[in-house]
Amino acid sequence: MSRRYRFDDFWFPPATPKEVKGGIKAQSKRGSFAEKWWGKRWVQALESFRIGARLSRGRSYARRGQVATLNTQKGSVAADVQGSRSGTYRVTIKFKTYSYEQWQKIIEKLSEQPIFAAHLLSNEMPEEIESVFETVGLPLFPEKRDDLKTECSCPDPSNPCKHIAAVFYLMAEAFDSDPFLLFRLRGMERETFLEKLRGTGASENANADDEQPEPEPLPLDHELFWGTYRGGNKTLQDFTPHMHAALPKKLGQIPLWRSDRNFLDEMTLIYKQASEETRNAWISTADAAKTSQL
Repeated sequence: MSRRYRFDDFWFPPATPKEVKGGIKAQSKRGSFAEKWWGKRWVQALESFRIGARLSRGRSYARRGQVATLNTQKGSVAADVQGSRSGTYRVTIKFKTYSYEQWQKIIEKLSEQPIFAAHLLSNEMPEEIESVFETVGLPLFPEKRDDLKTECSCPDPSNPCKHIAAVFYLMAEAFDSDPFLLFRLRGMERETFLEKLRGTGASENANADDEQPEPEPLPLDHELFWGTYRGGNKTLQDFTPHMHAALPKKLGQIPLWRSDRNFLDEMTLIYKQASEETRNAWISTADAAKTSQL
């Protein structure tokens, strides 16, 4: 006897979903779908809605790569999810967005604590930020099931269905990589938010004690600028580049990175290889210069 699954008051036989080429596979293979507190908080909010078995089916779909596309914009998420039938299902998730005046209240509250600005400017979401939103009566995360308006074009009458649940879990990983996606879904883009936060003076206060080194002036003599180095006690170490993928690390993980390999690990390796190639090229050039002088 084949096993059947119960969703609310409806019964459906299990079905194997069709494989998706280039689908968005969750980085998580087992256990939690999020590493950062804000990603975990998102999953916690979803699981508090008591959606039931659809969440477990959604986890399976997310890990299999059944979500073909996922796009976020102000106040909504749109995705295409492959099920067991031909063609993908269209999933939409809509959030309640906040007005300009409401965001102004949030930013004013955040600016009262410069440490919040320091974290946010470093692409980190301070855990206490949730209480700031609650202070002005505007929750950052959904508090009840009706806070999210979800739709799926599949024939399953349950809402949310497993296709919507799959998108829910991938969003947890996207939030992990870019916490400002939470702001976008509430109606505020990252650049606009940071610009407004800087306008309050919070970022200046947060960095007031940081010592900024004076920039080293470029030589005015064109021969010194373009020519080769001819003196001093410089060593190979002085000319060896030290590339540690600082820029990619500052940007963080790419949301919904479509690879089994970790993005930052891959970029760190590429930067290291580039550094070694540059070093070898410098050694070859120095050896050739010495040989020409003999």
